[in-house]
Amino acid sequence: MVTFENVTKIYPGGVTAVKDMNLNIAKGELVVLIGPSGCGKTSSLKMINRLIEPSSGKIIVNGIDTQKLDGVELRRRIGYVIQDIALFPHKNVAGNIATVPRLKKWHSERIQARVDELLTMVDMDPALFRNRYPSELSGGQQQRIGVLRALAAEPEVLLMDEPFGALDPITREQLQDELKRLRQKVKKTIVFVTHDMDEALKLGDRIVLMKEGRIVQVDTPEGILREPANDFVRSFIGEKRLIRQPDKVMVHEVMLTNPTCIEADKGLHQGLELMREESVDSLLIVDELQGFLGVVEVQTIQLNLTQRKSLGEIMSSWPRVLEKDSVKEVVKLMVAGDLRFVPVVDEKNHIKGIVTRASVVNFVLDYMS
Repeated sequence: MVTFENVTKIYPGGVTAVKDMNLNIAKGELVVLIGPSGCGKTSSLKMINRLIEPSSGKIIVNGIDTQKLDGVELRRRIGYVIQDIALFPHKNVAGNIATVPRLKKWHSERIQARVDELLTMVDMDPALFRNRYPSELSGGQQQRIGVLRALAAEPEVLLMDEPFGALDPITREQLQDELKRLRQKVKKTIVFVTHDMDEALKLGDRIVLMKEGRIVQVDTPEGILREPANDFVRSFIGEKRLIRQPDKVMVHEVMLTNPTCIEADKGLHQGLELMREESVDSLLIVDELQGFLGVVEVQTIQLNLTQRKSLGEIMSSWPRVLEKDSVKEVVKLMVAGDLRFVPVVDEKNHIKGIVTRASVVNFVLDYMS
């Protein structure tokens, strides 16, 4: 539906806003352009309807090179919503919505029917709102009318330039939800500019992340969260939002430090007393250099309590993992051995921590919150 072919925009003075942009937006798709200030996202959007003329390259809308169309006629084919809304204060709601249909010389009956249809679509009763003026509307209502005005003439493409950026958080979220519902009804191709990554992730079928006039990554919200292209993308998205693959989460990120350890030559009663003090039911057995040797569980001590044995003599061998191993490998060990925990050691086999089932779950929950 919308295709950028090697599009570049250079402003007077030699400032390059967009560099060799190639992008294909499918019919019915909502694509979000996002990036830091000055990255070229708004320039890219405005070149689609030729509010800004590209310096080179082609932009094709529905199979037609936009340079072969009259600029005014092109803009009447494409809906456009901006942050400042820019409703005509001297026109009522119906008059604002009907702006482009009137320019296209629709019959009055068709215009009225379209106005009522659109107002109903966003749960604004036509009988109540048709004759109101912008000054009589809330900010959210004004923005709804701005969107309806852009949709009135049934455009092929809808451009939205930070349309909800000036609204309070609650109204902003409401309109985001409303746009999602509206998409199911109108099924338009939408190009949406925002600086808000949460908004991009919520609304976009695909996200185009830009930096210094170039596209850095294009992907679905899930794809960009799972596989950020580089450190810039990771930083812009924010580590908390990224979907970490289990094999990319390291043991040191989830382990508990300072596990309860005791030397192998200690007696069973000493081991049992330490369990009571620390409120644990297992001990990590170490040598004099804190090298990991094995594990003793409370039931094993109880079975041998009448015998004069050291903890080293009754300990069980136990799997261990390195700090740099992946959590995925730890989970495999736990499942295969039905283990409640796995000790963590360094390259010299010194105890560094312990991974429990709870510590893995808590890490996941913290990461998702």
